[in-house]
Amino acid sequence: MSSVSDETAKAERSGFKTSNLSMALEFLPKVPMVSYTALVHTLRLTKQSKYWDLRTALTVSVVRSFMTPSKPLSISATQKLLNKDPGIKGRIWVSKYASPAPPETGVREALLRAIEGLQVPSSTKVDVRLPDLVAVEAEWTGYREYATPKSVLPAISEKEKYMEMMKECKKPTTVLYFHGGAYYLMSPATHRPTTKKIAKLTGGRCYSVGYRLAPQHPFPAALMDALVAYLTLLYPPTGAFHEAVKPEHIVFAGDSAGGNLSLALLQTLLELRRQNLKIAWFGEEREVPLPAAVAVNSPWMDMTHTSPSCSANADYDYLPALAHENRATPPACDAWPAVPPRKTLYVDDSMVLHPLVTLLMAQSWEGSPPVWMCGGWELLADEGKYVAGKMRDQGVTAVYEEYEAMPHCFALLFSHLAESRRCFESWTGFVKQAVEDPAGIKSRATTVKAVTLEEVDMGPGGLVPYTEEEMKERLYKWCEENTSSEAVAKLFARPFLWLRRGVCVGEKRERKGRAQNPSTSTNPKKKEKMNRHRAAVSKIAASVRAFYERGEPYRVYKGSSNTTRRLAAGPGTGVDIRALDNVLSVDAARRTALVEPNVPMDRLVEATLPHGLVPPVVMEFPGITAGGGFAGTGGESSSFRHGYFDETVRRVEMVLADGEVVEAENPARAGSDSAHAELFRGAGGAVGTLGLTTLLELELVEAKKYVRTTYRRTRSVAEAIEAVKTEVGRAGNDYVDGILFSRDHGAVITGQLTDDKPDGVAPQTFSGAWDPWYYMHVQSRTAGGGGGSDTNDTVTEYIPLAEYLFRYDRGGFWVGRAAFRYFQPWVPFTRLTRWFLDDFLHTRMLYRALHASGEGRMIVQDLALPFATAERFVDYTARELGIWPLWLCPLRRRDTGPTFHPVTRRDTADPCDETQMLNIGVWGEGPRRQAESVAKNRALEAELRELGGMKWLYARTYYDEAEFWDVYGGRAWYDELRAKYRATTLPTVYDKVKVKEEKDLGLWDRLKLRRPIGGLYGIYKGIQSKDYMLHRNATWKWKGEQEPKA
Repeated sequence: MSSVSDETAKAERSGFKTSNLSMALEFLPKVPMVSYTALVHTLRLTKQSKYWDLRTALTVSVVRSFMTPSKPLSISATQKLLNKDPGIKGRIWVSKYASPAPPETGVREALLRAIEGLQVPSSTKVDVRLPDLVAVEAEWTGYREYATPKSVLPAISEKEKYMEMMKECKKPTTVLYFHGGAYYLMSPATHRPTTKKIAKLTGGRCYSVGYRLAPQHPFPAALMDALVAYLTLLYPPTGAFHEAVKPEHIVFAGDSAGGNLSLALLQTLLELRRQNLKIAWFGEEREVPLPAAVAVNSPWMDMTHTSPSCSANADYDYLPALAHENRATPPACDAWPAVPPRKTLYVDDSMVLHPLVTLLMAQSWEGSPPVWMCGGWELLADEGKYVAGKMRDQGVTAVYEEYEAMPHCFALLFSHLAESRRCFESWTGFVKQAVEDPAGIKSRATTVKAVTLEEVDMGPGGLVPYTEEEMKERLYKWCEENTSSEAVAKLFARPFLWLRRGVCVGEKRERKGRAQNPSTSTNPKKKEKMNRHRAAVSKIAASVRAFYERGEPYRVYKGSSNTTRRLAAGPGTGVDIRALDNVLSVDAARRTALVEPNVPMDRLVEATLPHGLVPPVVMEFPGITAGGGFAGTGGESSSFRHGYFDETVRRVEMVLADGEVVEAENPARAGSDSAHAELFRGAGGAVGTLGLTTLLELELVEAKKYVRTTYRRTRSVAEAIEAVKTEVGRAGNDYVDGILFSRDHGAVITGQLTDDKPDGVAPQTFSGAWDPWYYMHVQSRTAGGGGGSDTNDTVTEYIPLAEYLFRYDRGGFWVGRAAFRYFQPWVPFTRLTRWFLDDFLHTRMLYRALHASGEGRMIVQDLALPFATAERFVDYTARELGIWPLWLCPLRRRDTGPTFHPVTRRDTADPCDETQMLNIGVWGEGPRRQAESVAKNRALEAELRELGGMKWLYARTYYDEAEFWDVYGGRAWYDELRAKYRATTLPTVYDKVKVKEEKDLGLWDRLKLRRPIGGLYGIYKGIQSKDYMLHRNATWKWKGEQEPKA
């Protein structure tokens, strides 16, 4: 949409002008300081004048003044100012690539194992929240020898840019580069001059990583992204530009915080190798080899900033001394509130001294490849010396270069200095030698004199700024003074007692004995819950066993259902699992929740949100249960990324048909040796016909406060389908769905999780009685812009996360409107009547009324189709059924063998159909006469099959038995599973989903089909159930800025 793009461009130009003007205004008050600095330097009245030229002295003075302002900018404003992309021009190739997040959780699990294995002391519980795996953006950078200083990149694809870069790449050397910026500033774009120079001097290429920044993404988000980037080089995902890079050709490099990240990644790999771990990566178990070397510039390795050099070297550095840093408090903003959640931007207080954060605490560097470090007379000087000395003492080939009187990262900032040129030559020379002749590298510690560049050996004590005991005592003291007592307790559990006793911290780590099963926790409350769970399961298993011994089938009674089929079971008519409705635990570190099957979505979300987590797939109706999502088919607007609900389940506990209790693991998560993998795959979607699910371990992902929701108006069915396909391919989208209101009015809806909301913008909610129904709201927001105008084609608003997840609850998408038509003309459809009758118009109450009334004339079907045939199907429904609106929801396509989940045919020319399919929700009133209704549904099923689609089995199924088994892959695989797991006494899937004909109904059931008897009876049963109280008392509903209650 050109108008939006134009506005964006204007805003960006305006922003650049504003920031340039702001910087000029900021600089004016510094003119006297600059004049004074020039004067005293020229008169050689400062100790720095012996080493620095005037340009260096002025630059350090100005940069220091900007970094120590009397009125600092907010964190958000600083990020906005300094994280801008300066553009690409000159003798440089840049090819941007985003490594996709692997479908497995192997990277997260491996990282957690490393964090646990390195924890000091090992008995202390790891208190860290692992972030989601995301696509990791990076830049391939190479030297463009034949360009001019003003050359721009050609207008070709990113892959083509990469191929052009490789034509000029002379060596296999690949530098995995991590930029500096205190973990909250900068990007690969800001460090292009550095990566270009490294590529030029090595003859190789750089892979510069855009890791996630704090404070929005604290530790270990950046480390996780670094590990993903390394694995991407070693084992390229499908679609990557590069071929697999040999580990002996890879060198980790970085500056400042990037140096910390390089060494933290090295520590992670060392720990994983000590534990003999492999990582599940795009369907393969992968080794974690070490790189050829690590080469870091002014690495930051002490989060407390308490080394002696932090005060002793203040005159030679532009970094703010700790004393000033403690006084300068940035104003509050969305990224860093007035009462911050932790002391430092990067890491929670309880993890400040973890060896992957403060690398001074790392106990062992044994087995490391060669390491090169440099520093100046800077605040961080002692940190680099201490770690380099420890490496050398442990047998690591370590090279350390100290540059006399130079400030932090001087080589990157002061390119005119001879010291900088010398530093880059040594830095890149080490990189080349590490790849080409690693055996020739010898440990050394050298001081490079200012101006003359004379090299002087630092001697045996040059890398020993303090002892290990002094270092630990200083760090512990800082933590006691700057963090809460709870954090101190978690950090080191009476460390001074250890020091007095002379115990070596972390000396006796027990890596192998840690329980991986959440159910084995020693937490008393959790243990009590698990005991109650086991007792309930034992009772259920005994009941099931009795049915089995009598050779009788049984049905499960759980109290409510979100199926549209008539229910046959009630209390006393089968196995009652109503007691299994507890969230047993939420493990924030492992990002899992242990839940019983009768836990509904709203209570699940209420349990996870206080931990900052949420299930990846949350069905849009609050009453859908976790067990129903697994045994049935559960999908939502996040399913294009995460798949069906059962694909986010790690394992389940099941009671088999003979009463045996077993655990079945998701083979996509547990690997090839997973227990009862075929049972897990078969039970998902089999509507309980292979056994009874009694416990689920769910994966969780990081939650945010809002969903930034964008509605895009479309004017044809084809445009809407194409827009959905486009949005599925955008890396930044967390949610994608769409609504077709008619042939010429659609809305494609995208959502991105965010904690940020523009000031003055009120969040949009949908849970209140006076709030709009969501579909009506979307229709209203996209109704403008007719006549081909793009002006109102896109609307964005901010919806609180839980409000977004259950946005379709009120009105049941739009099916609730049929209830008003059922009672017309007595009950008009107005905002006032929707407010007055709100208790009855939530999905729990609507389903209660539907089941009680026996009403079966509604067409309620979800149907998955290839994108290539979706438009033809919409044309069919419009022509034959006249049902509008229609729901569009993209789903990740899986092809793991026979299943009862919808899997579309793949014989289309559209490449999108290889990985995605489009679910179309057809929900509306059908013919009043049953025979005609059956005929319409049968025709719909036939058309669906013709177009390569498949229907969801929560709805009524009109296939005859032979057709049914033909559609769902034949009976052989299913009967084999039923025989193996002794489920032949249970009803088959077809038995459970087939439609019961009206002639088989009793008198009362037939009477309820007469209007308004069934409707009134449904209302009565809904009131009797008191389900309306569940929404009234829900804690997930938005109540302003306060956090949801647990």
